[in-house]
Amino acid sequence: MRERRAVISGLDHLIILANDLDQATRDYGRLGFKVTPGGEHADGLTRNVLVTFRDGSYLEIVAFLDPGDPRDNVWGWRRFAATGGLIDHCLASDDLASDVQRMREAGFRVEGPDDGGRRLPDGEEIRWRSARIRQDGWLLPFLIEDLTPRASRVPAGKAADHSNGATGVSTLEIPAPDPREAARSYARLVGNQTALEGSEPAVRFGRCKVSFAGSPVAAGPAAVGLLTGTGRTRELDADLTHGARIRLG
Repeated sequence: MRERRAVISGLDHLIILANDLDQATRDYGRLGFKVTPGGEHADGLTRNVLVTFRDGSYLEIVAFLDPGDPRDNVWGWRRFAATGGLIDHCLASDDLASDVQRMREAGFRVEGPDDGGRRLPDGEEIRWRSARIRQDGWLLPFLIEDLTPRASRVPAGKAADHSNGATGVSTLEIPAPDPREAARSYARLVGNQTALEGSEPAVRFGRCKVSFAGSPVAAGPAAVGLLTGTGRTRELDADLTHGARIRLG
């Protein structure tokens, strides 16, 4: 059987859960990010704002519309409502149906593709497909493919100019009970075993390095590094990032 080619194009976005989206918008602005209004998701459960970068990736800051509503979205983010912070990440696919088939053939349990969407503040409807991986813990990302132009979902240009100098995502740290096995699984997911970075439990694809650190449980991404080109590294105030560990450098 001919091996299916991966069409994952790189890191799409990281998800940060906040309890108060309006306050998070102000706080990220204070940290030197330009925050772009997002909109309400088609499931009627969440709304978001975006921090987009020159490398095409972005931070999605999201909040549930009704904190008291027990209903959850398809990604299961409600379980993180009490703690918030950096909770999930997403990879972009140019052909999601092919990637889903390839992943199933590689042994992953995949849910989807399913249709999704969001209404922008100006009323424009944007649409996408996404697929999720059934897993123990919270190690592997979900995948997305745009059905409407990506530029409608991810504003570029001046929206990606930040006074703190951030231009893109350079590193992502994920806890895992077995870091080396996690790295192998992630490389298999992105369809590139050569992405494994030497003896280090890490995978590099595109401009982003995903590293894995020992932890009793896989509970989602732990920290993200943003490239600024200044040569100086600093960790942002966790109160202003609403619990997300973000390093500039």
